[in-house]
Amino acid sequence: MKKFETFLQEQLPQEVFRGKGILWFKESDLRNIFQLSGPRFDLKGEAWRTSPKNQLVFIGRNLNADHLRQRLTDCLA
Repeated sequence: MKKFETFLQEQLPQEVFRGKGILWFKESDLRNIFQLSGPRFDLKGEAWRTSPKNQLVFIGRNLNADHLRQRLTDCLA
């Protein structure tokens, strides 16, 4: 979770305007609902209703998908 927060605060391209998703972190048994709007983000935990998985989408302009994927891969445990 800390790696993902560091990514959001220090490595997220300015071209990303919005983001949302469902995230599964090693440190948590909860389903983490992710919302991003500009520089602000929120993570809220709740019980899983399905099998744990990660789903994430970023919305922006002129995004480099390979770069984003690599930065997110760096967050994996």
